[in-house]
Amino acid sequence: DTISTLAHMARFVVADLTDARSIPQELGRIVPLLPSVPVQPIILASQREYALFEHYARYPWVLSTYEYSSSEELIEKLAMSVIEPAEAKVQEMTTTR
Repeated sequence: DTISTLAHMARFVVADLTDARSIPQELGRIVPLLPSVPVQPIILASQREYALFEHYARYPWVLSTYEYSSSEELIEKLAMSVIEPAEAKVQEMTTTR
């Protein structure tokens, strides 16, 4: 419930699919119900998205998954590779309404 509440207040959601445990249930409460909130998935490059993620990836407000090779790389490229694409999607969705 907390994640869903936060997602309702968020401009966009960054969802780390690395070692996905609870993220499948959380995305199930966010993606289908909040078409106004873009979701930017990220994952450690040595891993793969969990099997049912492809269902959520089809939604137009779910961006392409950003793969990072280390936490240092993720931090270094966070603004350009994660936040900027999510913000661009917010702008796109806002202007097409």
